[in-house]
Amino acid sequence: MLDNQNLTEPGKWTPERIALVTRNTTIVVVAGILLGVFAVAANLYYVAAVVGAALLVAIVAWQFEAALVIYVIVAFVPWGRTPDLAMGGSGAGKGVYISEIMLCFLLVVWLGRYLLGALPKQRISSGYYIPIAIYLAYSLLNVVNSYLFWDPHVNRIYQHPMVNIVELVLRFLSAGALVMVATSVSSRKWLRYITIAMMVPGLYNMLNASIGGPIPICAPWWPLVAVFPVGYMWATAMQSGASRWHKVIAILGVMLAIFTIFYRSVSWVSGWFCLFVCLGTITALHSRRFFVLLLMVILIVTFTAWPFIHKNVVIGSQEEGDYNRFALMADAWKYATTFPLGVGLGNYRTYNSFYYSQKWGSMVFTSAHGTYSQHLAEMGIPGFILLIMILGSGFTWVLREYRRKNDRFLLAILGQMAGISAAAFIGDYIIPTYHNGGLTTFSTTVYSWLIWGLAIAYVRISKVAE
Repeated sequence: MLDNQNLTEPGKWTPERIALVTRNTTIVVVAGILLGVFAVAANLYYVAAVVGAALLVAIVAWQFEAALVIYVIVAFVPWGRTPDLAMGGSGAGKGVYISEIMLCFLLVVWLGRYLLGALPKQRISSGYYIPIAIYLAYSLLNVVNSYLFWDPHVNRIYQHPMVNIVELVLRFLSAGALVMVATSVSSRKWLRYITIAMMVPGLYNMLNASIGGPIPICAPWWPLVAVFPVGYMWATAMQSGASRWHKVIAILGVMLAIFTIFYRSVSWVSGWFCLFVCLGTITALHSRRFFVLLLMVILIVTFTAWPFIHKNVVIGSQEEGDYNRFALMADAWKYATTFPLGVGLGNYRTYNSFYYSQKWGSMVFTSAHGTYSQHLAEMGIPGFILLIMILGSGFTWVLREYRRKNDRFLLAILGQMAGISAAAFIGDYIIPTYHNGGLTTFSTTVYSWLIWGLAIAYVRISKVAE
């Protein structure tokens, strides 16, 4: 065995010290040579990816939850795009971003920990797991069905297997994010750290936008990321357990959110619609009387500010073509009733652009521009029902736990879930769509699944403490 005293004594070169220094130097030199050869032979992107993966491995080896904290903080930025991996009908290649790459890595590690029995031993059932499992199984069946029973009116040259694969992967990654967070958090300390990290992207994006966006780093559809922390502030303001100063700060935060998301971005209906449904749901669950009073205030404000709303919402939406979404909803129902299992994940553009829009005289869009419309068209009525089951069963489960604990954290999650579910009527805000920038917008949509997984982890750890 090496003599540690001799190794650390300055100025004394023993044979053991020489052997240790030689070995370490050799490792560094060989690693440098290998990295240099790889850098010459490979794209610079992959060199950076290898270095980043090595750092992530080191963090995971230390504490898996620390890697979750890092992911939650950085995933909202669509950065680290790979060279082109997928190509659809437009002919333009698309790469994936750090939100997908890092999540894939973490899920592989999570699976290894699951197989080795290294996850927290306490497990609970939830309203999410079974509907999600059925939904994913049906998604696979849906893609297979679209290949076996391809509509002969549509030329197969417009079918792109890579798009089908990406659509499947986005679903599995979303569900995987929920399960990973739900089962990996081991203590209240890490639950607190991950919760704080979950609020950072939304608060940062909101504050940055409120001062004019001087920092050119933001999430796509950033108001949707901000809804959860704003909902938590509103729940804090209404519940009796918080201190006066906490309530004042929370109310100011909610006012800033309304000013930034509604007043300054009023033309983007999805953002403030999601926010107001979130705040309304939290209010209604906490106090029905206050909810009625709030509705009266909203009606008065709407009447007073109607010229502003009419110009920027009614007329603005008409000029930007937002009302086309209603026609797209009707078209989605036509697809659902014509194709019992849908046209297949990722095939909306193929069917709509090259045959059925001409046959039906409908809108020529590459996607249905709405989570529910997209599901009706591509996955049929069964897929639509399964999605509703995930949202309905999950909401009911969280609501039951909230009523048992009267906890503002769960109340905020209920508000977020209601808000994003409502906004999903007019956008791809729960499951992103490849042909509507889904590889980029996944950086935003994944947060809903992470938040819902955090709700499960919160309930699980609370029951263990009880």
